[in-house]
Amino acid sequence: MKSILLTLLCAAALLAQETTSRVVQLKYIHPDSTNAVLSVLSANKVRYQADGNLRIVALSGPAELVEAMEAAIKKLDVPAPAAKNIELTFHMLLAGPQGDSGTVPPELSGVVQQLRNVFGLKSFRVLETAAIRSREGKPADTNGSMAPVSSKVEASASYHLTVKNVAVSSSDKGANVRLDGLRFTARLPYLVPPANYQFAESGIATDIDVREGQKVVVGKLSIDNASQSIFLVVTAKVVD
Repeated sequence: MKSILLTLLCAAALLAQETTSRVVQLKYIHPDSTNAVLSVLSANKVRYQADGNLRIVALSGPAELVEAMEAAIKKLDVPAPAAKNIELTFHMLLAGPQGDSGTVPPELSGVVQQLRNVFGLKSFRVLETAAIRSREGKPADTNGSMAPVSSKVEASASYHLTVKNVAVSSSDKGANVRLDGLRFTARLPYLVPPANYQFAESGIATDIDVREGQKVVVGKLSIDNASQSIFLVVTAKVVD
């Protein structure tokens, strides 16, 4: 009888040595975000509980499993990647079916040629170029004036550009910038004979993907009874 009791006591002591408890303090992530990984590693042999207020995870169970779970938590508990800065450049191109083109920057020559081929347009000039620097996961906003769109009206047109969210993803061809909720609104003057003018608003609203370095035609606004159009062209650059 004494031999059996001694054996049981030794087994209990050995079991006590093989179990342990740990409290892991988190610095960067919320404790709840570790649940999925810990549920797999625990193998139903380790009890664990998270406290979001204290930002801790308590573990109790076989020492080997507890150590593995603690190591996994520490691998997960790292700072989030720094948000990238993005430079957006918007060109507002006035295009028409007649006349000669004004001065167009060389970097837009490919876009101009494409618009000529697709729409049969002849004249092009830049009304305004707007640059916005934003950050990944943030909105972007700018406004300003454009050069007069007609020789008949001296008043300048105005514009407002907004993007609800800027996101960056990677692909085999490089960084891809997604602009969600892109909205371009132009306030354009028009002649009211004999010598007055009024303003009319027109706009473009869309979501668009822009590969870094690529020039994308977002859309066009028709003016002067559709004889002239304003094309919005955007480029994006990810800045370290």
